[in-house]
Amino acid sequence: MASERVRNTSRIRFARFQAVDEVEFWDRVDYPEIPAQSDDIEWVVRDVDRMDTLAMGFYGDPILQWVIAVANGYELWPTDLNVGDTIRIPSPRYVRDNLFIRAEF
Repeated sequence: MASERVRNTSRIRFARFQAVDEVEFWDRVDYPEIPAQSDDIEWVVRDVDRMDTLAMGFYGDPILQWVIAVANGYELWPTDLNVGDTIRIPSPRYVRDNLFIRAEF
């Protein structure tokens, strides 16, 4: 089954795997709520920042860019963050302890 190949950190693990008329696909992703934590990081966007590099720097995995996007209300990953904007980087502790540790794939 395709869901067995999904990385624990992938946003796809929050989607349902569907099969209709023998065509398999991922259904709409239902992202988890990422509530504010006291140890969240307020980050002022610099001209060199991208979602994937921020995720790599804070979480050690660029795939986790979706966590930052969801926490900041982005529906699609922005190709350009606005320099000078302040965004929320969800607590690495919260992300590690609550979003992925209990995954079963």
